[in-house]
Amino acid sequence: MSFTHRPGRYCLTLFLLSVLPLAQADTYESPSAAVQSLWRGEASSSVLSSRFTQQASKAGAEFRSEVKNAPTYLQTGAESAWVALGRKRFDAVATPWGSFPRLDMRSARLLEINLPKKRYQLLVGPGAGLFGVGDWQRYGFLHVIDVSAPSAPVHYPLYAHADLAEHALGRLADSPVLNYARLVPASRSKAGEIDAYEISLYALGRKGIERILREGIPLAYLLKRDGEAWAIDRVERTPVTTERDEEHRPFTTPLRPALFKVKESPAE
Repeated sequence: MSFTHRPGRYCLTLFLLSVLPLAQADTYESPSAAVQSLWRGEASSSVLSSRFTQQASKAGAEFRSEVKNAPTYLQTGAESAWVALGRKRFDAVATPWGSFPRLDMRSARLLEINLPKKRYQLLVGPGAGLFGVGDWQRYGFLHVIDVSAPSAPVHYPLYAHADLAEHALGRLADSPVLNYARLVPASRSKAGEIDAYEISLYALGRKGIERILREGIPLAYLLKRDGEAWAIDRVERTPVTTERDEEHRPFTTPLRPALFKVKESPAE
């Protein structure tokens, strides 16, 4: 998967975004509601199962639902995990975004999303271990499998912020495939709470996860706290996301202290 962005001075851009008003920005009660407003096409999910039984096998611990021909979750070794469908296995830890944790299968769900010519099954849940405590709990993980062609399934490992879970997925009005909203924290308040996200939109294509372009520019938004609500508006650049991708840093990389300093002390 390739991430291509226009370079920019992220500190200056972030400062400008934090002090300039969002012209004609729409406001919503939560980040989840704001992201869901982006999805104009029908792509609602249904729960197939919320219970998995654990079985021991030669390969490791296997978690299965009661749904026939559904993906299973296989844990091998000390840290490895795989999503299996039929004879196909997909790595559930090594991803384009960095290393994912294993799913906490006690809270995992099996979902389905149907589009006119596409069908997807999803294993969705929180991370196990470290991701079950403190600030790490804000991450959710989604293993999306395009099962439209049963003999050639395609696996998309995704992550979500701000309790989005499957709501990070939807369909844009002109999209024939499922779309994904990737949220990256852009700033925090003095109290340490995230008060802005950069949102980048992707398409789950046959070749992988691809950025969506509009007139050659990546389709992106800034989601920013506005009092008790959240305001969302189109932007042409996502400087924090760009820096993270260019440096190949894990998706869990925290914001740098320098970003806080630029936001709180612009005179410096």
